[in-house]
Amino acid sequence: MQKNAKNKKNTAQPVYKPYLRGRAASALAAKRGWKVLGMTALFAFLYVLVGSVLTSDNLFLRLVLNLTMVGLACLMMFSEGSRQGENDTAFAEIAQNRLDSGKAVPDSEKDRCFHPLKGFFTALVGISLVFVIALTYALIAHKQTYQLGALPSWVTAFESQSQIGQALAYYQESSPLRAEDVLRVIVRLVLFPFVNLAGVNNYDGLYLVDRLSPLLCLIAPAFYGLGYLRGPSLRAMVHGNIRLNRRRHNRNERKARERRASAMKEKKELI
Repeated sequence: MQKNAKNKKNTAQPVYKPYLRGRAASALAAKRGWKVLGMTALFAFLYVLVGSVLTSDNLFLRLVLNLTMVGLACLMMFSEGSRQGENDTAFAEIAQNRLDSGKAVPDSEKDRCFHPLKGFFTALVGISLVFVIALTYALIAHKQTYQLGALPSWVTAFESQSQIGQALAYYQESSPLRAEDVLRVIVRLVLFPFVNLAGVNNYDGLYLVDRLSPLLCLIAPAFYGLGYLRGPSLRAMVHGNIRLNRRRHNRNERKARERRASAMKEKKELI
């Protein structure tokens, strides 16, 4: 019991201070959405770089690698949201102190203060473009079917023969580029790990991913909002560490004074 009390005494405890609650939706919060969009684009670029590894033929390895990539994206969003939430809470504490001292707090500064829903608003604005693209594609997506591969170059020498040329004519047919094809590339690039989880040859699984793409693209940005909610608790731990360091400093100063007083007392006794 005493050991637990001692450990608790030497461990920083959160110290919550009042802060001024800002607004959930503002131009500043919407502007921060560019960072969420930029991080989403960065993840898509990383998927391209490591795409050959993520498409492993080993099912277990493919699951582990792709789930790891999804977890990494969520972790980075969560970390960025936590950092921004702590900064906003710190500013909100300053704004509350100004308000308590009788000073006015302009609306522009209130927009910088913490609000529990601000992180989700920022994430939603940031991912809105991708969400609209995914939603549009989900509404028009069709299940893909098997497509003929390319013919080897040596076959072209026989195309001039009528019997063989007619049999190979289907290979020469080309389909025009459609909006669905363009949207498919964008959506599947953003959701590359989920595409790999379904399997490139699993047409039913890919069709399910296409239909669920508007929801899947919201997973990582949602962690930005969840991380933002940690702002007050992270700020409270900062105050807790400051108070703990102050207590340690005062305790060391007190012990130093006691040692000096004890040394002076011993010196007088010797005299």
